[in-house]
Amino acid sequence: MSFPTPVGGTLLQNDFAPSILFAVLYALLIPLMVYRAWDKRSRTLLLLGTAIFGIERVVIFSLRAAQSQNEDQRESKGLLTYMQVSFGMGFIGIANDLVNLVRVLLVNPTYGSDRYGECSAAIPKSDTSLSSDDSPLTRPHVGDFPGQPPDETPDHPRQRFWARRFSDFTNLSFLAAIVPGVIANSRFSSVIDDDDAAEHTTTLRYVSSGVALFLMAMLAGGASWAQVKQARVSKSGVSMMFALTFLLSVIAVYRLSVMFNTTSSITSTEPGSLNSTGAKTTFYVLHVLPEWLANTLLFGFNIRRMYGTGMFGDWRNEDETEEERKKREMKELKKAEKKRRKQDAARVTSDGPADSETSQLVPV
Repeated sequence: MSFPTPVGGTLLQNDFAPSILFAVLYALLIPLMVYRAWDKRSRTLLLLGTAIFGIERVVIFSLRAAQSQNEDQRESKGLLTYMQVSFGMGFIGIANDLVNLVRVLLVNPTYGSDRYGECSAAIPKSDTSLSSDDSPLTRPHVGDFPGQPPDETPDHPRQRFWARRFSDFTNLSFLAAIVPGVIANSRFSSVIDDDDAAEHTTTLRYVSSGVALFLMAMLAGGASWAQVKQARVSKSGVSMMFALTFLLSVIAVYRLSVMFNTTSSITSTEPGSLNSTGAKTTFYVLHVLPEWLANTLLFGFNIRRMYGTGMFGDWRNEDETEEERKKREMKELKKAEKKRRKQDAARVTSDGPADSETSQLVPV
């Protein structure tokens, strides 16, 4: 009896070195992730899922290294299922995070000078730490989101509306990749002894990767439209989106090209088992390496500055009403005033001892 070959094959001794390598490479990204979360100028929640994925990769490659050296663990159905779920859904999770980046990429350039305060890239009046000359938005790198538009820049509410609907549709459509992928890979251990389960799993795996590839093409298409139609779009953000969707598409194409293989045993080295040295090399180069490169790009560059994401991205479903705008501005002014008072109080406290010493030196 044959069954679908697990993507990446079974963990053998020749998996030890690449597993250690990628465990180290992902571990080296963790300090960078921590820095991005700590630094207010680069902090954004839009990459939270990708950060969790990066940490999980340290765990999975450590497990792969251990499993490659332990013959008993090689046939563990639990570990087999976990690895198939992780590799099957990891790149889709990163792609899903890109939807929010495409949203701010398309929405931010539509704001005119009168409504720019609603933009995710706008600096709140209370956030004086981002309003200095070193602000990522007041002094953007060449090609980054240009920030505050010049006076009398026209507003484009219709573009903004359709950009949000596009991202809503794409975000929802990712369920068509995630749900089949989770179902197929989470029950992978059952395909070894069940022909019906094997056929069902094969179909769902193809659906998951195929839909993911189509949606990544949509994201790249959205970035292409912005590059042509929006004068104030982040040029570097568009280039970054092209690079990320290309890397993730390589993974989807690789999976679609190998998932037809079947094997009679998870430890077999027969053709189609994906356990040969060449098949393993191809897996690490076309599946694992693009994932790591995508993570490196997302945390190696200041995505908040490049796209103008702010902390939460473009979270609005529709534009502010006049009443909502007044409430927001009043709240920002109150926060700014409160922060100013704290800074003044801290300054008086720090200057107090010096003033006291000076007064003692003044002759009566």
